[in-house]
Amino acid sequence: MTFNIRIVLLAGLLSGGGAMLWTLFEFAMSWHNAELETGATTGFVAILFPIIAIVWALRTIRREAGGVLTLRQALGTGLAISAVAAAIGIAFFWVYYTLINPQFLAAMRARGQAVDIASQLAAVAAGSFLLGAIISAVTGLILRQKGSEQ
Repeated sequence: MTFNIRIVLLAGLLSGGGAMLWTLFEFAMSWHNAELETGATTGFVAILFPIIAIVWALRTIRREAGGVLTLRQALGTGLAISAVAAAIGIAFFWVYYTLINPQFLAAMRARGQAVDIASQLAAVAAGSFLLGAIISAVTGLILRQKGSEQ
């Protein structure tokens, strides 16, 4: 299976970069320290970035392929996008937890949550791939052409 690397990289940057910028916005609004309850709710906005990125990428790939998109193409492309986003997320959140806002994990521990940098980074990677797989599968099923390879 082949996919358009330019589209994968651009969508991965949109997904990972958008989530990164949203996190910095939340930090600037004090939603990660002074107002943790607000941050716990607004954090779900970051889910929009991989949805937008993967749907855009799959629609673009389908259009470039003359209207054909297989489920296999959708899953492969979505997981490749998720890999780019996960790499961005892991690098960013390591910097975030160690340099930008080291108080964040301490604040979460004070609320009774057992968190550390390694577990948070593992959650970023796992979440990127799980969400990417779900978005890709659903979008692929919606966009695939009837009669195309399953």
